[in-house]
Amino acid sequence: MQGTTRLLVLKLAAGAAAALLFAAPFVLGLGAAAPLTLTGIPLMAAGLGFGVLAAIGAGLTGLMVLFGMAVLFALSSEPVVLFAALFVIPIVFVVQQLQRSRTSSLGYIEWQPPLNVMAWLLAGALLVMIVFAVMVIRGNTDLPFLTRSFLQPVVTGLFPELGFHRTRSLVEVLTPVFPGAAIAVWLILLSVATAGALALLRFWGALQRPLPRMEELQVPLWIPAAFGLAVAFALLDHGNLAYLGQNAAIALLVPVFLAGAGSFHAIARRTPIFFVVIAVFYGFMIVFPPLIAVVALIGVADQTLDLRRRIGFDPTGQEV
Repeated sequence: MQGTTRLLVLKLAAGAAAALLFAAPFVLGLGAAAPLTLTGIPLMAAGLGFGVLAAIGAGLTGLMVLFGMAVLFALSSEPVVLFAALFVIPIVFVVQQLQRSRTSSLGYIEWQPPLNVMAWLLAGALLVMIVFAVMVIRGNTDLPFLTRSFLQPVVTGLFPELGFHRTRSLVEVLTPVFPGAAIAVWLILLSVATAGALALLRFWGALQRPLPRMEELQVPLWIPAAFGLAVAFALLDHGNLAYLGQNAAIALLVPVFLAGAGSFHAIARRTPIFFVVIAVFYGFMIVFPPLIAVVALIGVADQTLDLRRRIGFDPTGQEV
């Protein structure tokens, strides 16, 4: 009975914390957007620590808290819908996948790799984007124009305090990259949630699976193939297909960058100054953001040519 009560309290607390973090920019303005980036951590921690049902319970609690805040502060329904679509539903799926394991023929336990789960989420998002784009193209409609027409009322409704001119400027900046950037940011937020939850659970001694190692991160082979195809469309075509390829490449940049970062971690592990090498690596990423594209290309090369094995890196065998 005491364990059931404790679990219920933890689910309620996790859901309420996630809702408050997500609601911050909608209630306090864009200046309070930073807490939103941590929204998924309480939900993911509840799920990875106590199971899928805990994630569902925390998500439903968060939705109820967010709905109450929307009524209290006279907000629109968009925050509630976004919270469910961006965090609750995907995190329940991620938790269910990351808890999957199997016993290999050699007798050790293999766990679902995080980037495989990301690939499933990305595939679904890209499929929706491509199907919608094909329907628009067949109707002889310009994709950037349609994106601009969609963003104008959405940004105005979510952040009315921006005013007409700032809203229009923001829409003009977002239009060329919006679908791809939105998917990329969503994947990054889920990655932050997963990494944060795993770190917290490991600290508390409640982690039910091995902590994934950066140097073992790999993506399915369709990811680098799709990335190359998207870049080709973006460079070789004009108009709608170029727009679609450019945004697909932006979305695919996240997993291939993580794969490239995993390659650097594998190389750094073979040096006596691992932490220095990693600090310099990420420092360069912060100072020179265009290097992210270079790391992504290294990730593509690594996944297609198996560079890590060529440098002698041996995985632990804990991931499927």
